[in-house]
Amino acid sequence: MLDVIVNDEYKLTSDGMQIVIMRKHIIDPTKSPIFDETKHSAEIREEWKTWKYSGKVEQALEVILRQRVFESDAATIKELHQEIITFKQYVKSLFEGDSQ
Repeated sequence: MLDVIVNDEYKLTSDGMQIVIMRKHIIDPTKSPIFDETKHSAEIREEWKTWKYSGKVEQALEVILRQRVFESDAATIKELHQEIITFKQYVKSLFEGDSQ
């Protein structure tokens, strides 16, 4: 099955029927209301969780790009445009084998 890291925050997997977009979450158990230091580990961990589904890899990458735009700290259209171009170039390099 598919298991491809896109970047530090997203990866693509498949379930045999569709592309699954996974998003990394940092889990701090001490923030949980049920945390009990005598019973639970306080170690911070990373977990990949299912975030969205897509029919095609290209569509999944567009969904990730759209989310990055929503979460952007850009203050101008020029900065936002540059972030979009940078991500698209990064994805292109993944397809060409220039990265990872």
